[in-house]
Amino acid sequence: MEKKVYIYDTSKGFSSFIKHYYSDKMIIDVCTNKKNFNRNDIQNHDLCFFMVNDMDDFFNLIKIYTLIQHFFIITTNKIIREKINNLNYEDVVFIDFNNSKPELLEEINYNLMLLGIQ
Repeated sequence: MEKKVYIYDTSKGFSSFIKHYYSDKMIIDVCTNKKNFNRNDIQNHDLCFFMVNDMDDFFNLIKIYTLIQHFFIITTNKIIREKINNLNYEDVVFIDFNNSKPELLEEINYNLMLLGIQ
């Protein structure tokens, strides 16, 4: 059975990256528009990649955190990252978006393997 992945990425770059490298291994659903974000779309997904660019994204993350078991969180904003850290979410993988593509893939693949998803 293929794993279902939800990607929230209003900047669209990271979701394109994930779709390019993983669409043949997973079923991928993407939200790239905050206005179209619906927490009900999250149901039945095994994993979420969530790009947090601003406070609206941060609040959307809070709304859905309990709905999916495994989260990969990406943010380039240090203040928002600190706010997410202060939530003390367990089993969250923070992806360093400043890494090169090969480093990102290695980090994602390693964590997917640990979670038993890939």
